[in-house]
Amino acid sequence: MEEDVGRPEVLMINRYVRLLAANGNIASALGFLALLWSTVVLLGGFIDDLLLKEFWVLTALSFLMACRMAEITNNELRKGIYMEEDEIIDTLRQQKWFEAHKVVIVLRVVQVLKWIFIVCFILLYLVSPFVNLGIAMWRLVRRHYGDAGGDIGNRSKLNAALDIFYVLILFQSLFAFYCIAIDLVENILKSRTEKHCGLEERRKGIVWRYASETARKFRKDGELPGNWNLIAYGVEKLESASGDDHLWGARVLDQLFSKDKSVRQELLSSRSCIQNLIGMIGRRGTADNVENRERAARIVAHLASDLNIAHFPGTLQCICSLLESCNTQSCEPQATDPSEEPEDQNGADTVLQIKDQTEYESGGPKELVSQGLLILEGLTQDEENCAEISKHPRLLSKITSPLLISQGLQILERLTQDEENCTEITKHPRLLSKITSTVSSHNFLSNTRDNTMVEMLSRSLTVVNRLLTSPGDGATRLRQEMAGNKEAVSNLVAILETDSEGAQELHEQVLEVLAELAFDGSFTKPAFGESECMLDKLFKTLQRIFLEEKDGNAVVGEADREKDTRLRGKAGEALARLLPVRAARDANNVAGILSKQEEINLLTKVFDHITATGATIGANNERQSDERNLLAAMLSLVVVICNEHIISREDFVRAIHEDAALVKKLAQVLKVNKQCTAECLRVAKLTCQVVIAMVQAKPSFVQDFNEHNFKEELTEALEIMSEVDGCMLFASLVKEAHKLLNSAQEHGVRPTEFH
Repeated sequence: MEEDVGRPEVLMINRYVRLLAANGNIASALGFLALLWSTVVLLGGFIDDLLLKEFWVLTALSFLMACRMAEITNNELRKGIYMEEDEIIDTLRQQKWFEAHKVVIVLRVVQVLKWIFIVCFILLYLVSPFVNLGIAMWRLVRRHYGDAGGDIGNRSKLNAALDIFYVLILFQSLFAFYCIAIDLVENILKSRTEKHCGLEERRKGIVWRYASETARKFRKDGELPGNWNLIAYGVEKLESASGDDHLWGARVLDQLFSKDKSVRQELLSSRSCIQNLIGMIGRRGTADNVENRERAARIVAHLASDLNIAHFPGTLQCICSLLESCNTQSCEPQATDPSEEPEDQNGADTVLQIKDQTEYESGGPKELVSQGLLILEGLTQDEENCAEISKHPRLLSKITSPLLISQGLQILERLTQDEENCTEITKHPRLLSKITSTVSSHNFLSNTRDNTMVEMLSRSLTVVNRLLTSPGDGATRLRQEMAGNKEAVSNLVAILETDSEGAQELHEQVLEVLAELAFDGSFTKPAFGESECMLDKLFKTLQRIFLEEKDGNAVVGEADREKDTRLRGKAGEALARLLPVRAARDANNVAGILSKQEEINLLTKVFDHITATGATIGANNERQSDERNLLAAMLSLVVVICNEHIISREDFVRAIHEDAALVKKLAQVLKVNKQCTAECLRVAKLTCQVVIAMVQAKPSFVQDFNEHNFKEELTEALEIMSEVDGCMLFASLVKEAHKLLNSAQEHGVRPTEFH
């Protein structure tokens, strides 16, 4: 199987493990052969013919070779089985068995002897290659092995046997040196691999553990799996039953996730890995568990958009624990079981945590907080300090809780991209209370002064909006609860009316949430303690946002103009959705909000904005996509006003300028939106609906459309849409507009005639 040499550890670690194992096997084979040759052939067959000096040289070399071949390695010594005396003596002392003092003395004597043996063994093991090489070269150069008692035949055999032995020793020593060199180079490569993979975390040693596991696998199986790398190592650790292995697996994959796209695929293919990661999120208490939660939360956040929580039991409970303000072991002891708290208190911890995080912004000791973080940063450069800090759960909770809350919201933000997940979440009241608690907090507006909090609030509002738009009874219940929550609705409306930088970042999400809440019946009733209903108040706010445009001067940056365009588009879409609701409530349509002249002015402003839309609306980039969405919102608003009979045909015509600028713009819009994309097709559909409404209100518009070659544009659009599967509805609208223009032209409609 061809290996993936793209991963650095495959080249730098795996291949060197193979190389080291291969050369180690050769050195071992030569050593065993030399040892066998000395014991059987020389000491066994030529013992009587050896000189005394040669005998001791052979014995010493054989002894050194035996030490070299022994399987007592560093890993073996680290097991502690050779130092069990300490454990036995400690047990005797704890049990206060004073009568066993003689046993203790014996154990100590044996232990000292063991230490002497181990030290001597290690020294012999380390120096044997050097001694063996020196002696072998010395004896091969001198070659004075004795005369074998004057027997020429015996002497020749003895010399040949000794030459073979010393040559074996020489080659074995050379391969031993080669293995030492490979081992040293491998240590350098481990450091380089750490740097290349971005795994230089202090006190972790991920690559060193990976190299050790790689060597163990190779010794056990004689070969490595074809896909063995750091990613496979991390997945294997996560799949194990050991909590310590889970932590090391999370450390590996957390570091590699942003650097290798294959990490996602490997994890998604292992259900047990994902289940263990979710379980790690819910663990609390020790320092390792804090790190567990942080790393597992980051990994799950990466995977969340591809997960179906129905397949992973306990997911929502673990996410809910992330949104808690602090660990249970780091809070004041409580006699009440958290599961027995009233539902309206379920989100209190989250609110308090958010308040704590931004306390320095509202008059708290900001400088002290900053200095405290700097002190911690300096202290954690020392491993002993890190160990002491990890023993302080309250301090750990203060450091990690905001991060865990943010990770929990990020996981929810990505999970709610799937409607099935939204349905499951709406069935979990405790989690819902955690999500919505930030919106109903009395500190909601003050939290918008902190950038970190704005990001968290943005995620929370995005999750709320997706839950509100999800199918099922859970979304309906959530809409009713939030719409009936005075604090939540007031906070959301206040954000729309606030122009601070943080509040502006939330305007889009707040607008979407309010548009969903407006469909609840409580919005059509007088607001809390006010004479005006919330729907009317929201309608006016949306109208203001939709019709107000920032000046395109140098003071207003490009990014701000793009945000303004997106926000106005959202407001227009919300108006188009809410107008039918408002019309259904009042028999006089919008008379409760707008006078007749205001109706005309509103529609006139919408037409003016459509006419003023940039000529490059068909361009394919993000900015023009926002402008196209804004145009679609304006066209949609016109269509809704016509279809819901909110304005009479006469007033509709009065809102249109006589200079045919609108007709010209609609022709241009249709021309540049013929691409087979969802946005272009939507704009084309709405354009045709506006054309139909205009011709039905005033047939003389046909002449204006024909003067600007609108029939030709409709014909081309019809041909393009007919080629696209699923566009039959759009094509039928184009056909209807085309037919209206033809029939009106054939009957010679007069410019002043109305249907």
